[in-house]
Amino acid sequence: MSTAFTPIQLGNVTVPNRFLMGSMHLGVEGETGVAHRMATFYGKRFEGGVGMIVTGGISVNEEGKGSKSFFQFLDPLHANELKLLNGALKGKGVMCAQLFHAGRYAFDRNCVAPSAIRAPINRYVPRALTEDECWRTIEDFGRSAKIAHEVGFGAVEIMGSEGYLLNQFFSPVTNHRDDYFGGDAKRRMNFSIEVLRAVKKNLPEGFPIIFRMSGIDLIPGNPSFEEVIGLSNALRDENVTALNIGIGWHESRIPTISQLVPRGAWVPIARRIKEQTPGVPIIASNRVNDASTIEKVFSEQSVDMISMARPFLADPFIVQKLANGHSERINTCVACNQACLDHAFQEKHVSCIVNPVAMNEDKYNFKKTTNPKNVLVIGTGPAGLEAARVAKELGHDVTIFEKRDQIGGQFQLASHIPGKSEFNETIRYFKNELNAIGVKIQLNTEATIENIKAKNSDVVIFASGVIPREFHLKGLELLPHGSYADYLTGKFVPGKAVAVIGGGGIGVDVAHRLTEENDPTLESYNQKYNINSFTNAMIQTAKAKRKVGVFRRNGKHGAGLGPTTFWALKQELESEGVEFFQGLTYKEVTKDGLIVVFKNGEEFLYPCDSIILCVGQEKEDSLYEQYVKQSPNQKLILIGGAKDAKNIDAKRAFFEGLEAAYNI
Repeated sequence: MSTAFTPIQLGNVTVPNRFLMGSMHLGVEGETGVAHRMATFYGKRFEGGVGMIVTGGISVNEEGKGSKSFFQFLDPLHANELKLLNGALKGKGVMCAQLFHAGRYAFDRNCVAPSAIRAPINRYVPRALTEDECWRTIEDFGRSAKIAHEVGFGAVEIMGSEGYLLNQFFSPVTNHRDDYFGGDAKRRMNFSIEVLRAVKKNLPEGFPIIFRMSGIDLIPGNPSFEEVIGLSNALRDENVTALNIGIGWHESRIPTISQLVPRGAWVPIARRIKEQTPGVPIIASNRVNDASTIEKVFSEQSVDMISMARPFLADPFIVQKLANGHSERINTCVACNQACLDHAFQEKHVSCIVNPVAMNEDKYNFKKTTNPKNVLVIGTGPAGLEAARVAKELGHDVTIFEKRDQIGGQFQLASHIPGKSEFNETIRYFKNELNAIGVKIQLNTEATIENIKAKNSDVVIFASGVIPREFHLKGLELLPHGSYADYLTGKFVPGKAVAVIGGGGIGVDVAHRLTEENDPTLESYNQKYNINSFTNAMIQTAKAKRKVGVFRRNGKHGAGLGPTTFWALKQELESEGVEFFQGLTYKEVTKDGLIVVFKNGEEFLYPCDSIILCVGQEKEDSLYEQYVKQSPNQKLILIGGAKDAKNIDAKRAFFEGLEAAYNI
């Protein structure tokens, strides 16, 4: 991986390696008094080896803000906050300001766009910019670039991807103009070119200007590849410093960054652009999160740099660990989006499920305790693993009891779902990390009152997890059936027509496994979404090997799965013929199938030959309840699903593990 750690010249800046931390909102933008918190977050990533970091989008004017949670360069309070941020980071690395305008994606009734065409993800219809307003907006990009330099940024990135304003001007889907800024492909790229010129005019000679352009929009009717190459060459000819290749629009029905997307899926697009745009560095992004993918990208010289965003949430030291040959100790991003993108779109503060310290670095500083204690952790699900890791980092002596022959808990079960094999990376990380820092793991050791007492620990952390909830239904014994745990561990093998009772997150995941047992590959993904058509990407219907029906009494299917990922999973399931039923009661099971009664009184037989029960979980706290009675004076901490099985997920489990360690 030697190429990855060679310097690259970007304008008048030398970046020490080929990694860029890509733009990502932290959820605190637009506020004042947050510079220190942001600097602590970014500073940790510079410390971890990355040489350049791109901020979340900073709007070039008021109407360009995506929401209230955005900085805006022309606001003096915001400019001052950004100056404080750069002052705190001076000398640590290059901060790159992303010059941003949301266009029709701005969640505001005053949003503007090339044409008055509403975005499917926005309730507001944008107002079409006049030609004079287009030029004023271009001037705002230039003014904002000047301010970016003045407040201490070392580079800028022009946001022209992901369906934001510049991208909207380039696409015939959203640009129906017939003037200098619209019409044929050449005129549709004029807005981007003029923005680049305005930005260059307002910055010193050699100041790095990256343009994030869309490699493929994934919207039917989007620009052809030839038109994309036309834009990339035009930007190069205007002496842009580098091209960062973005993928897809937010309204696209093609998943681009979730677990449904194979690793490195979009590098080929960036590589094709590099091949046809010589003379300018090309940066690839999206779903590059592990050492083998990174090695492949650089060994094949596919692109000049890699942009990663979420992987730096999961592990600030990913670059340093790669450089030192310790990839086995990287806390890999699992592409779940639960605490990052889901939070960002809900205007919450961003973090990471596998690294809850992310964006909380100022609170959790891992200062060694002056009063080390003997700590026993029961269970190695997410809560127990994080509690053990953090307790050891804080200076305590830590032992874990795990009744199985491997660590992981619910992550072991989840790893059997297509795409969620990413969770094996988390298990690998903890296995290596806990061993490296000296946590003692006792496998095949079921905790009992006796062996807990024998350890004579100062603190016992119970992270014993959950068990499947029992479910009784008339006639259930007439058909083969099992719990989700039985199915995912191979103890129960369903037939060809399956009724899934319970349509929450687990039920939907089980339906996914029933219809598709393997992780997505680049070939299967491209075929499923017709990516190779370039201008007509959309999901293709397919026939699954099983007939599957997912039943839920009340509420929405997939409850507990993230809003930025569930839509894509449900779309895939529906494309494979999975049926979803809700608003019902279960009547009975017969040898012919499952009978339910809908709220309108209609009785319905779903023909099936087997049933999988996904009816929820119960906390496994029985040992804790026994132990607390016998040892009322010992410090005991109950966390994760064992504390409360309702709405338990990995995000809460990891966070409670972190908190438990700090409360020892």
